[in-house]
Amino acid sequence: MKAFTIFAFTFLCLISTSGINIEITNPNQADIKDAPVVVKLDQFKKIGQTKRDRLAVYIDGKQVSSQLDDLNNDSIPDELVFLTDLRAGEKKKVQLRSISDKKRVKFPAEVYASLILKEADGSHTNIREISSAKNDMYNKLHHHGVAFESALMAYRIYFDNKSTIDVYGKKQYQLELADTKWYPTDEQLAAGYGDDILLVSGWVGVGTVKGFEKDKATHINRFDLRTHRIVASGNIRTVVESDVKGWEYEGKKADMTVRYILYARHRDVVAEITTSADIEQLATGVQQIGGGACFQSNQLVGSWGSWHPQPDTLKYAKETVGLGLYMPKESQGKQIMEGVNNLIVFPQKKETTTRFYFTVIAAKEEQNDIKTAEDFFKYLNNWRRGLNPVIVE
Repeated sequence: MKAFTIFAFTFLCLISTSGINIEITNPNQADIKDAPVVVKLDQFKKIGQTKRDRLAVYIDGKQVSSQLDDLNNDSIPDELVFLTDLRAGEKKKVQLRSISDKKRVKFPAEVYASLILKEADGSHTNIREISSAKNDMYNKLHHHGVAFESALMAYRIYFDNKSTIDVYGKKQYQLELADTKWYPTDEQLAAGYGDDILLVSGWVGVGTVKGFEKDKATHINRFDLRTHRIVASGNIRTVVESDVKGWEYEGKKADMTVRYILYARHRDVVAEITTSADIEQLATGVQQIGGGACFQSNQLVGSWGSWHPQPDTLKYAKETVGLGLYMPKESQGKQIMEGVNNLIVFPQKKETTTRFYFTVIAAKEEQNDIKTAEDFFKYLNNWRRGLNPVIVE
């Protein structure tokens, strides 16, 4: 399965009575299935801001599932996203139409995100955002932080100094977190539900962003405020953020936001880092699993191995998992092995965005034939070849 992120650009844009015609292009030398297309609505000056929430997407005259997101929280949609298949080098025309609610097809939600606060009386409350100035929220949140999923894979981010990303694998491709809340019952496991497949401890997990000092990955343990939030969750994608303000690191204070985007029908996640100050060294990557195989390069790191996902090794059998992460060359990353952490260390410039991608495959997936390290590393090399952004002409 190939999972790639495509940034759509609108050119040859024509206003007509039937809508706005845009053209998107796949510059990769690979066919892409379910390519995410992101339309930045500020590029359409002739669409009034008050009309954006009525936009729908039509391909070959047929309405397709789409999502409008307000990413800057100003109550105005600023991005329209949808998925489409694109052959290598293909250009495709798409139409955006302003339609009434009666004409809008109701498409099923293919992603899900949750952030759950434990109340004093033992009940749980679903929330969209929470902050703390202390390292005290790990046990106050169900599943210990924000979680998000597609039918293929689920992730959670620990709300603590480690900020580690953990992984929940699926046997069957379906949304599960609303039912299991990350912790399936014995009955749900017997019915074929997935569960936690990785023991992350204090390691890098997959895609966790850490400091890097004295040749070691370090936690974010001196800060003014930490926040988890669900920015968007709909038919097509979830967008969540892990945000820290006043991080004391490299002799200064800096704010850092890491945004994680997961699209429907995808297992791979897009991560975007922004900071308020230059940072000499950040680190991300994947952890080695149970002494298993590692793939190492300055742009692509991977691991494949088997280990118990919980400290209780009697109750929990070993899980076999593949973790992969790709960071584009322009980020100037350098691969470093630090203990079991297979890292890419890189500089971060203030007020710029560093983008990287990570992916996970669980050997227990019933519809996946990747069962060995060799198969997985071959998959990673194919996967990264489709991550080039669309060229704007």
